[in-house]
Amino acid sequence: MRGRAIVLYCLLAYAIAWGLQFAAINLTGGDLESGAAMPWLVATMFAPTLAAIPFLVFHRPGRAGLLWKPTWPTWPLVLVAVAVPTLTAFAVLAVVQAMGWGQSGWFTFAADGVSISGGPWVLGQGEQGWPLFLVNVAATGLAFAGVSAVVAVGEEFGWRAFLQGHLINRLGLTGGVTALGLIWSFWHLPGLLAGYNFPETPILGALVIFPLELVAMSFFLAWLTITARSFWPAVVAHAAGNSIQEGVIANLQMEAPRLYEDLTTMGVTMVIGLACWLALKAQVRSRT
Repeated sequence: MRGRAIVLYCLLAYAIAWGLQFAAINLTGGDLESGAAMPWLVATMFAPTLAAIPFLVFHRPGRAGLLWKPTWPTWPLVLVAVAVPTLTAFAVLAVVQAMGWGQSGWFTFAADGVSISGGPWVLGQGEQGWPLFLVNVAATGLAFAGVSAVVAVGEEFGWRAFLQGHLINRLGLTGGVTALGLIWSFWHLPGLLAGYNFPETPILGALVIFPLELVAMSFFLAWLTITARSFWPAVVAHAAGNSIQEGVIANLQMEAPRLYEDLTTMGVTMVIGLACWLALKAQVRSRT
Protein backbone atom coordinates (compact mmCIF):
# COMPACT_ATOMS: atom_id res chain seq x y z
CA MET A 1 0.00 0.00 0.00
CA ARG A 2 1.04 3.60 -0.49
CA GLY A 3 1.94 5.68 2.53
CA ARG A 4 -1.32 7.61 2.29
CA ALA A 5 -3.34 4.40 2.53
CA ILE A 6 -1.32 3.22 5.54
CA VAL A 7 -1.95 6.53 7.31
CA LEU A 8 -5.66 6.30 6.50
CA TYR A 9 -5.79 2.77 7.91
CA CYS A 10 -4.07 3.87 11.13
CA LEU A 11 -6.41 6.84 11.53
CA LEU A 12 -9.42 4.58 11.12
CA ALA A 13 -8.08 2.04 13.64
CA TYR A 14 -7.35 4.87 16.09
CA ALA A 15 -10.78 6.45 15.62
CA ILE A 16 -12.55 3.18 16.42
CA ALA A 17 -10.29 2.22 19.33
CA TRP A 18 -10.04 5.66 20.93
CA GLY A 19 -13.80 6.12 20.63
CA LEU A 20 -14.40 2.85 22.48
CA GLN A 21 -11.78 3.66 25.12
CA PHE A 22 -13.23 7.11 25.75
CA ALA A 23 -16.67 5.54 26.06
CA ALA A 24 -15.35 3.06 28.63
CA ILE A 25 -13.64 5.85 30.59
CA ASN A 26 -16.73 8.06 30.63
CA LEU A 27 -19.22 5.31 31.43
CA THR A 28 -17.17 3.88 34.32
CA GLY A 29 -15.84 7.11 35.80
CA GLY A 30 -12.34 6.11 34.72
CA ASP A 31 -12.43 2.70 36.43
CA LEU A 32 -11.19 0.56 33.56
CA GLU A 33 -10.67 -2.42 35.89
CA SER A 34 -14.42 -2.66 36.50
CA GLY A 35 -16.64 -5.27 34.93
CA ALA A 36 -18.59 -2.53 33.18
CA ALA A 37 -15.48 -1.52 31.22
CA MET A 38 -14.70 -5.04 30.02
CA PRO A 39 -17.09 -5.18 27.01
CA TRP A 40 -15.72 -1.88 25.75
CA LEU A 41 -12.11 -2.98 26.11
CA VAL A 42 -12.80 -6.30 24.41
CA ALA A 43 -14.50 -4.46 21.55
CA THR A 44 -11.46 -2.19 21.31
CA MET A 45 -9.24 -5.19 20.55
CA PHE A 46 -11.15 -5.77 17.30
CA ALA A 47 -10.58 -2.22 16.02
CA PRO A 48 -7.48 -3.11 13.90
CA THR A 49 -9.40 -5.88 12.13
CA LEU A 50 -12.48 -3.71 11.61
CA ALA A 51 -10.30 -0.97 10.13
CA ALA A 52 -8.65 -3.48 7.77
CA ILE A 53 -11.92 -4.74 6.27
CA PRO A 54 -12.54 -1.78 3.88
CA PHE A 55 -8.98 -2.04 2.57
CA LEU A 56 -9.26 -5.79 2.04
CA VAL A 57 -12.58 -5.41 0.23
CA PHE A 58 -12.08 -2.22 -1.81
CA HIS A 59 -8.31 -1.67 -2.04
CA ARG A 60 -6.46 -4.34 -4.00
CA PRO A 61 -2.94 -3.38 -2.80
CA GLY A 62 -4.18 -3.86 0.76
CA ARG A 63 -4.66 -7.57 0.11
CA ALA A 64 -1.04 -8.09 -0.94
CA GLY A 65 1.07 -10.18 1.42
CA LEU A 66 -1.74 -10.96 3.87
CA LEU A 67 -0.36 -13.56 6.32
CA TRP A 68 -3.53 -15.14 7.67
CA LYS A 69 -3.35 -18.82 6.65
CA PRO A 70 -1.89 -21.37 9.09
CA THR A 71 1.26 -23.06 7.78
CA TRP A 72 3.30 -26.00 9.05
CA PRO A 73 5.76 -23.79 11.03
CA THR A 74 2.73 -22.33 12.81
CA TRP A 75 2.22 -25.33 15.04
CA PRO A 76 5.73 -25.76 16.55
CA LEU A 77 5.96 -21.98 17.00
CA VAL A 78 2.77 -21.99 19.06
CA LEU A 79 4.81 -23.60 21.85
CA VAL A 80 7.43 -20.84 21.58
CA ALA A 81 4.63 -18.27 21.51
CA VAL A 82 3.39 -19.48 24.91
CA ALA A 83 6.81 -20.21 26.40
CA VAL A 84 8.33 -16.75 25.89
CA PRO A 85 5.62 -14.71 27.71
CA THR A 86 5.53 -17.35 30.45
CA LEU A 87 9.29 -17.23 30.93
CA THR A 88 9.14 -13.43 30.82
CA ALA A 89 6.73 -13.46 33.76
CA PHE A 90 8.92 -15.75 35.83
CA ALA A 91 12.07 -13.81 34.90
CA VAL A 92 10.43 -10.62 36.21
CA LEU A 93 9.35 -12.50 39.33
CA ALA A 94 12.90 -13.78 39.86
CA VAL A 95 14.43 -10.31 39.54
CA VAL A 96 11.86 -8.70 41.84
CA GLN A 97 12.38 -11.32 44.54
CA ALA A 98 16.19 -11.37 44.17
CA MET A 99 16.35 -7.58 44.54
CA GLY A 100 14.04 -7.61 47.56
CA TRP A 101 11.45 -5.42 45.85
CA GLY A 102 8.57 -7.80 46.46
CA GLN A 103 7.42 -11.39 46.27
CA SER A 104 4.83 -13.55 44.60
CA GLY A 105 1.45 -13.89 46.25
CA TRP A 106 1.06 -17.31 44.64
CA PHE A 107 4.39 -19.15 44.88
CA THR A 108 6.85 -20.17 47.59
CA PHE A 109 9.94 -21.68 46.04
CA ALA A 110 12.18 -24.31 47.65
CA ALA A 111 14.97 -26.62 46.50
CA ASP A 112 12.61 -29.59 46.09
CA GLY A 113 9.61 -27.82 44.59
CA VAL A 114 7.02 -25.05 44.79
CA SER A 115 4.07 -24.37 47.04
CA ILE A 116 1.19 -22.79 45.12
CA SER A 117 -1.29 -20.89 47.29
CA GLY A 118 -3.42 -19.17 44.65
CA GLY A 119 -4.20 -18.74 40.98
CA PRO A 120 -6.18 -20.69 38.38
CA TRP A 121 -3.65 -23.48 37.75
CA VAL A 122 -4.90 -26.33 35.58
CA LEU A 123 -3.21 -29.04 37.68
CA GLY A 124 -4.18 -27.47 40.98
CA GLN A 125 -2.46 -25.82 43.92
CA GLY A 126 -0.52 -27.01 46.94
CA GLU A 127 2.93 -28.57 47.30
CA GLN A 128 4.36 -29.66 43.93
CA GLY A 129 7.74 -31.02 42.92
CA TRP A 130 9.56 -29.18 40.15
CA PRO A 131 8.51 -31.59 37.32
CA LEU A 132 4.80 -31.32 38.23
CA PHE A 133 5.07 -27.56 38.72
CA LEU A 134 6.66 -27.05 35.29
CA VAL A 135 3.99 -29.20 33.62
CA ASN A 136 1.33 -27.27 35.55
CA VAL A 137 2.68 -23.93 34.33
CA ALA A 138 2.95 -25.17 30.73
CA ALA A 139 -0.57 -26.61 30.73
CA THR A 140 -2.01 -23.46 32.28
CA GLY A 141 -0.18 -21.23 29.83
CA LEU A 142 -1.48 -23.20 26.84
CA ALA A 143 -5.03 -23.33 28.20
CA PHE A 144 -5.35 -19.63 28.98
CA ALA A 145 -3.56 -18.57 25.79
CA GLY A 146 -6.13 -20.60 23.87
CA VAL A 147 -9.00 -18.84 25.61
CA SER A 148 -7.48 -15.36 25.32
CA ALA A 149 -6.68 -15.91 21.64
CA VAL A 150 -10.37 -15.46 20.87
CA VAL A 151 -9.98 -11.71 21.42
CA ALA A 152 -6.24 -11.34 20.69
CA VAL A 153 -6.98 -12.30 17.09
CA GLY A 154 -8.84 -9.00 16.74
CA GLU A 155 -5.65 -7.02 17.18
CA GLU A 156 -3.19 -9.37 15.55
CA PHE A 157 -5.06 -9.78 12.27
CA GLY A 158 -4.85 -6.01 11.80
CA TRP A 159 -1.33 -5.48 13.12
CA ARG A 160 0.64 -8.56 12.09
CA ALA A 161 -1.36 -10.22 9.27
CA PHE A 162 -2.30 -6.97 7.50
CA LEU A 163 -0.22 -3.92 8.44
CA GLN A 164 3.21 -5.34 9.30
CA GLY A 165 4.11 -6.40 5.76
CA HIS A 166 3.11 -3.04 4.27
CA LEU A 167 5.22 -1.14 6.82
CA ILE A 168 8.24 -3.38 6.24
CA ASN A 169 7.91 -2.95 2.47
CA ARG A 170 7.96 0.84 2.84
CA LEU A 171 10.34 1.34 5.79
CA GLY A 172 12.51 -1.78 5.84
CA LEU A 173 12.58 -4.47 8.48
CA THR A 174 13.84 -2.42 11.43
CA GLY A 175 11.92 0.74 10.57
CA GLY A 176 8.71 -1.08 9.74
CA VAL A 177 8.58 -3.19 12.89
CA THR A 178 9.58 -0.22 15.05
CA ALA A 179 6.83 1.90 13.47
CA LEU A 180 4.29 -0.86 14.08
CA GLY A 181 5.32 -1.09 17.74
CA LEU A 182 4.81 2.66 18.19
CA ILE A 183 1.48 2.60 16.35
CA TRP A 184 0.37 -0.32 18.53
CA SER A 185 1.47 1.44 21.71
CA PHE A 186 -0.17 4.83 21.09
CA TRP A 187 -3.34 3.05 19.93
CA HIS A 188 -3.74 2.29 23.70
CA LEU A 189 -3.17 5.93 24.70
CA PRO A 190 -6.57 6.94 26.20
CA GLY A 191 -6.64 3.87 28.46
CA LEU A 192 -2.99 4.31 29.44
CA LEU A 193 -3.44 7.96 30.39
CA ALA A 194 -6.49 6.94 32.42
CA GLY A 195 -4.16 4.68 34.45
CA TYR A 196 -5.19 1.29 33.10
CA ASN A 197 -1.74 -0.33 32.82
CA PHE A 198 0.27 2.12 34.92
CA PRO A 199 -1.97 3.48 37.68
CA GLU A 200 0.95 4.96 39.66
CA THR A 201 2.83 6.48 36.69
CA PRO A 202 0.35 6.88 33.81
CA ILE A 203 2.27 9.53 31.85
CA LEU A 204 5.66 7.83 32.14
CA GLY A 205 4.00 4.52 31.31
CA ALA A 206 2.08 5.84 28.32
CA LEU A 207 4.87 7.91 26.76
CA VAL A 208 8.03 5.95 27.63
CA ILE A 209 7.67 2.51 29.19
CA PHE A 210 4.85 1.10 27.06
CA PRO A 211 6.21 2.36 23.71
CA LEU A 212 9.63 0.80 24.40
CA GLU A 213 8.01 -2.41 25.61
CA LEU A 214 5.69 -2.76 22.61
CA VAL A 215 8.42 -1.95 20.09
CA ALA A 216 10.48 -4.76 21.64
CA MET A 217 7.47 -7.08 21.72
CA SER A 218 6.76 -6.24 18.09
CA PHE A 219 10.12 -7.71 17.10
CA PHE A 220 9.23 -10.95 18.90
CA LEU A 221 5.82 -11.06 17.21
CA ALA A 222 7.38 -10.14 13.86
CA TRP A 223 9.88 -12.98 14.23
CA LEU A 224 7.02 -15.41 14.91
CA THR A 225 4.95 -14.11 12.00
CA ILE A 226 7.75 -13.99 9.43
CA THR A 227 9.18 -17.37 10.48
CA ALA A 228 5.75 -19.05 10.37
CA ARG A 229 4.57 -17.04 7.34
CA SER A 230 1.35 -16.72 9.34
CA PHE A 231 -0.01 -14.43 12.04
CA TRP A 232 -1.39 -17.23 14.22
CA PRO A 233 1.68 -17.70 16.46
CA ALA A 234 1.57 -13.95 17.17
CA VAL A 235 -2.09 -14.34 18.20
CA VAL A 236 -1.11 -17.04 20.70
CA ALA A 237 1.86 -15.03 22.02
CA HIS A 238 -0.31 -11.93 22.47
CA ALA A 239 -2.90 -14.08 24.25
CA ALA A 240 -0.28 -15.63 26.54
CA GLY A 241 0.99 -12.14 27.38
CA ASN A 242 -2.52 -11.04 28.29
CA SER A 243 -3.19 -14.13 30.41
CA ILE A 244 -0.42 -16.06 32.15
CA GLN A 245 2.24 -13.33 31.89
CA GLU A 246 -0.06 -10.59 33.10
CA GLY A 247 -1.50 -12.82 35.83
CA VAL A 248 1.85 -13.81 37.34
CA ILE A 249 3.23 -10.27 37.24
CA ALA A 250 0.03 -8.60 38.49
CA ASN A 251 0.06 -10.93 41.51
CA LEU A 252 3.44 -9.65 42.69
CA GLN A 253 3.18 -8.13 46.16
CA MET A 254 5.49 -5.17 45.81
CA GLU A 255 7.29 -3.56 48.73
CA ALA A 256 9.08 -1.17 46.37
CA PRO A 257 7.12 1.12 44.02
CA ARG A 258 5.35 -0.68 41.19
CA LEU A 259 7.56 1.26 38.81
CA TYR A 260 10.40 -1.13 39.65
CA GLU A 261 8.36 -4.05 38.30
CA ASP A 262 7.28 -2.03 35.24
CA LEU A 263 10.90 -1.21 34.38
CA THR A 264 11.96 -4.82 34.96
CA THR A 265 9.25 -6.08 32.62
CA MET A 266 10.30 -3.52 30.03
CA GLY A 267 13.96 -4.55 30.38
CA VAL A 268 13.27 -8.27 30.01
CA THR A 269 11.03 -7.61 27.01
CA MET A 270 13.69 -5.43 25.37
CA VAL A 271 16.28 -8.21 25.71
CA ILE A 272 13.87 -10.60 23.98
CA GLY A 273 13.13 -8.01 21.31
CA LEU A 274 16.83 -7.46 20.64
CA ALA A 275 17.39 -11.21 20.26
CA CYS A 276 14.48 -11.43 17.80
CA TRP A 277 15.75 -8.41 15.83
CA LEU A 278 19.12 -10.14 15.46
CA ALA A 279 17.39 -13.36 14.41
CA LEU A 280 15.33 -11.50 11.80
CA LYS A 281 18.43 -9.76 10.44
CA ALA A 282 20.13 -13.15 10.16
CA GLN A 283 17.12 -14.50 8.25
CA VAL A 284 17.31 -11.59 5.82
CA ARG A 285 21.06 -12.12 5.27
CA SER A 286 20.57 -15.86 4.67
CA ARG A 287 18.03 -15.14 1.92
CA THR A 288 20.29 -12.70 0.05
